[in-house]
Amino acid sequence: MTVLSNLISFTDVDVVFEALSEWCHLHKKDPISIEGCRAASIFFDLFQDGYDTKDSLLSAIDRSDPDEQVE
Repeated sequence: MTVLSNLISFTDVDVVFEALSEWCHLHKKDPISIEGCRAASIFFDLFQDGYDTKDSLLSAIDRSDPDEQVE
């Protein structure tokens, strides 16, 4: 098991999936598109950094480094 899976349970990451779902809807992107996968990765990184609500994740991805922003 990875360090991430040892630290969190699947119910904890529901918030990440909720944020990704809303982000994809707002940006009209498929979650399995390149942009959707990149956003998912960023959301999981943010979640590990302590952003634990859908709104905080969505706000944080909007404030992320322009080079890392998902179009």
